[in-house]
Parts: sequence; C-alpha cells; structure tokens
Amino acid sequence: MSLLGTGTVLGALMVGAPAPASAAEGYSYREVTIPGAGGVKLDGNVFVPKGKGPHPAIVFISSWSLEDHEYIAQAVKFAERGYIVLSYTARGFFNSGGGIDVAGPLDIADGSKAIDWLIANTPVDRRRIGFGGISYGSGISLMLASKDPRVSAVVAMDTWGDMVESLYAGQTRHSQIYYLLFASGRLTGRYSPQTARVMADYEANRNIPQVIRWGKERSPRTYLQGINKRKVPVYILNAYGESLFPPNQLLDYFGRLKGPKRLRLGIGDHASTSLTGVLGLPNAGWRDAHRWFDHHLRGVRNGIDKEPSLHSEVAWSRKVERARSWESYRRAPVTTALAKRSFRAGQDTVANGGIALLSGGGQTFGVPITAPTKRISRRDAAVWTLPARKKTVRLRGIPRLQASVTPSGKSVTLIAYLYDVDAKGTGRLITHNATTLRSSKPGRTHRLSLPLQATAYDVPRGHRIMLVVDTKDPLYWDATVPGTVKMTNARLTLPAG
Repeated sequence: MSLLGTGTVLGALMVGAPAPASAAEGYSYREVTIPGAGGVKLDGNVFVPKGKGPHPAIVFISSWSLEDHEYIAQAVKFAERGYIVLSYTARGFFNSGGGIDVAGPLDIADGSKAIDWLIANTPVDRRRIGFGGISYGSGISLMLASKDPRVSAVVAMDTWGDMVESLYAGQTRHSQIYYLLFASGRLTGRYSPQTARVMADYEANRNIPQVIRWGKERSPRTYLQGINKRKVPVYILNAYGESLFPPNQLLDYFGRLKGPKRLRLGIGDHASTSLTGVLGLPNAGWRDAHRWFDHHLRGVRNGIDKEPSLHSEVAWSRKVERARSWESYRRAPVTTALAKRSFRAGQDTVANGGIALLSGGGQTFGVPITAPTKRISRRDAAVWTLPARKKTVRLRGIPRLQASVTPSGKSVTLIAYLYDVDAKGTGRLITHNATTLRSSKPGRTHRLSLPLQATAYDVPRGHRIMLVVDTKDPLYWDATVPGTVKMTNARLTLPAG
C-alpha cells in the first residue's frame, strides 16, 4: 500500500495525460475502461505502438490513493521502446468501481481481467506480458504472478512480502501508518464492508486472529509456491528505512524466490527511492526496471541476468555495493554483553523513529533522523554506549538485541533504537524496531530476542554506537502498563565482523 505524498500527486498532475499521438510519434494513446471482476469498471489508459505487432506489454496498477495517470511519464518511455503499456486505477479508488479490497482476491482477479482486456483489444504478444507498480500495485502484481500463468515478469517497487509482519510485527500496531492509510483511502476511495470492518478491528485492537488471517490472504509470501513453480523473474526496489514495509520481512520473501531475481535496497522510506522516476527524472531503480523488462520480455541481451542479484546502497556514502545474495552480503556477527538496566515504563523520550514516511523519506535526500542523545532520560530508557570506534565499522545485516526482560505490569512495548553518536552527542538513527511483551501475570520474566531492521551503514572512526530502549514512540500504539522494566543478561549482536 502506498501513500506517496503530496509531491507525487502534484508530479502526476504536472505530467498529466498526454495528448493523442501525432503522426511523428511511434504510439497511440487513449483512455479506456476495463471490465474488472464481478463486472466492476476500472478506469485506465493505454499506449499502443504503431505497427502490426504482436508487441510485448506492461501493466501498471495504481498505488494506494493514486490513479492510473501515476505512471504516465514511465509509460511514455516504455511505449517509445515498443511496449504496449496499460495502466489502471485499482478498484475502489477515484473513478474505478467497487470497494477497496486492500490487495485481496478481487484485486488479483482484476489483474487477470486486465490481461483479458489486453488480449481482446490490442496486438499484444500474450507470451510477453509483464506487471508492475509501486507499493499497492506491486504487491498485487506479485500475487497475480503466482496465480496467472500469463504474467511473464514482475517489477515490484516499495513492496511487501508479508502483510501481517508489515502491520503487526512483534504484536505491535503501527498507529501513524494506519491513520495515514485510512484517511487517504477515505479521501480518495470507498472501502468495501469487509475492509472497513477489518480496519476498525485493527484500530480497536480486537478480533486480531481474524485480522491476521485477512493479512495472510494479502501476503505474497502466502503464494510463493505458484511464483516459484514457474520461476517468474522478479525485480524488487525497496528502502532500508521503510516505515510501512520494513525490510526484514521482504528479505525473507526475496530469499525464498527461486527464479531470476534482483533486489535493490536504497536509503529512504516508502516510495522515496522511486519518486524521481515517477516524475520522469533519472532514477537508478527505474533504469533497472527498464533493463529487467527489456531482458525478460523483449529478449535484449543487456547483461542484467549475469549481474549480482543484490544491490545495496550504503547510508550517506551513496555508494552501491553488490553481492550474489543477502546471505553472502551480511557480515559476521559480533556480540557485546550489556550491563543490567532498570527504568520507568510509560514515559516517552527524545529517542524516536521519526514521522512515518516524512522523516525516512528525508534520508533519501541526505537528511538523517537525529536525536540529542545527552537528553535521553536514563530514568525512562535503558541506554548503553559502546566505546569509541578506532576504525570505521561496516554494519551490513540485521542487528539483534537479546535480554531477560521483567516488566512490573502485564504488558509492555519496547522500542529499540541503534544510534551512531558523534563527539557532540548527536545521534543519527541507524535502525530500530518495536515489540510487545504480554503476560497474564505481572512481573513475569520474558526472554527477548528482538531483530532490528536490516541496515547498510558505516559508523565513522571516533564515533560511538549507542543502543536505547524505551517504551513509547508516536509511530506505534503501545501496550505499556506504567511501572518499571528490568533488563538483565542483555547482549547486542551487530553484523560487523
């Protein structure tokens, strides 16, 4: 799902729908209506190259709260290269009929109906049809490729592997993301009765088993068998700082893909790494998307099939490192024992994960999420500071915090933040994660093993690594009962060996 923000919406409006093609152009353009599942009408547009064909085709599905003109700038580029390009607005949004299904069975069925429409109305080569999209459209594309054998390749930008992990990892609900999605969906579309009920349950923290079942039905990981059976080529572009679809669950999904695959991880937040390409500006992720479709749909020998499958941007350096796989990219773990800590539960500190989408998106353009670490209350958080580094520490992988945790109440939400701290005490957020511990009995000791989100980050020589754990963050609905938290037998494992 995607809330690309005001910038993308304005960009799409500025690009606008192109005028009908002149004789000098190599394609025609028209607005279309696609019959979706159950007779629902889907708003769309299509570019068709001139000439007899058959032509390869790409289908783009709109992002959450956006519509089919979102991809106009890229559609023109693909059409100029001989592709039929069909874009449509997902059901429930803007002028498309039906109710918002949140990448459910009806959205998947709509994708198949779009292929039917292409075959019936354009000179398409039905053996060379690719699907793609940003966020909402990308997840639908992955699940459709698992079910419809006519999908030959996928480009999935800002996507997810597991909807449950995206929205309820560590039994912790994401409040800011929920309100952003709910409000934007209400503003630009119509929720189906089932969607409205599930969203209300999620907000109220009730009927969670049913919410989890609903989420699994909307998880590409659930349908891996189908996409792996045909070895569908999949290219994924995501960001390390994703606040909507954090990278750990996506890395698990990517690792399970059996066909040709490529993963590009940039620095930023949801949709920020693909934004400039949507506006028609140079963008490395979209450049690879063109190469991916060219190779797998047009048979172009451009070498992308022989390149390493993982391309990882390192924070702040802008350099991109390449590896055969995530497993080969990760550095060996180094574990440090941490002193015991006791602190108050229920009070927030200046340590936080920023504002959903905005803070992380700023990282794409070189603006870090920072905190004045000297002002972090040691009464309301556990704080550990490692010795100053004598040389640059290359973090590549998933840090992990392990500890025995004893909250005085029946439940507590713990948010762990890893900082790079300079000589002035300013901490740059490297990564973080949250989890909730629940018990029927106060004072029970829990064994915590909390993986922070994956990172590629260089801690400069002379800087210190700081770990902070507190119990509140505006990003999350917490379940913290005021009282105290004791942490013993704590260890921090960093992928830095």
